[in-house]
Amino acid sequence: MLSVCFAPNGISFARDLIELRTDHFIIQYHPDIKHEYVRKVKNMCEELYRKITQEFKLVRDELWLWENRAQVFIAKDRDDYLNRFECPPWSSACVNYHGKLIYTYPGQKNISSMFAHELAHIIFREYAGWGRLPLWLDEAIAMYIEDKYNTTSYRNQLRILKRLISTDSYIALSELGELSAPELQGKSEDYVKRFYLESFSIVHFLIKRYGRDRFSRFLFFLRTGDDFEKSLSKGFHPLRNMNDLERQWKRFYQK
Repeated sequence: MLSVCFAPNGISFARDLIELRTDHFIIQYHPDIKHEYVRKVKNMCEELYRKITQEFKLVRDELWLWENRAQVFIAKDRDDYLNRFECPPWSSACVNYHGKLIYTYPGQKNISSMFAHELAHIIFREYAGWGRLPLWLDEAIAMYIEDKYNTTSYRNQLRILKRLISTDSYIALSELGELSAPELQGKSEDYVKRFYLESFSIVHFLIKRYGRDRFSRFLFFLRTGDDFEKSLSKGFHPLRNMNDLERQWKRFYQK
């Protein structure tokens, strides 16, 4: 992942930036950035906001209007990005999910994928709440949106998953469901790759097998306060718990 959840302190870094307000975003950008690029970001963000919200019917209590709009800060270049926002040196963007803030810079090949992924995180968490949800589900929804509406294709990697299942080398779903972000950071690169691939594959399976409407119902039950397994059983009646999910998930990819 090339972005990170991070919250720079203060707002002094934005004093010399130009502001552009759209329906759902406040974009602040360096004066040297071309207007064509800013318009591209504006159109991309508005289109993704609409698509992500409609994809799973993620209608929230407070719309992104007026001062509740998300904010995008665009530095002049990578050096300005690192100096101005104090983001990690390895990142291409850093995000404050609670504050709906995204910090980045122009000239990146993966910019549309990054915005799709991070906006999906923000919108989903705003919909489902900031309580304890499985990390894999949070990441999987962001990856599903990124895969569907951008050039990234996690679906092309599902053949790897089939091999992991056939050789019993996958991460058990009970283990997957207990992983936290700090725990995942301590794992090997191979383990992290399996985590993301499996996470995506579960959401892909649920939507392909049961349909998008039933997946939206499952998310609705999570929103109303049901725990994961109760929401799973109410949204997908044959699946009563994680063991049922794992059996059906494996069977789906072993075909």
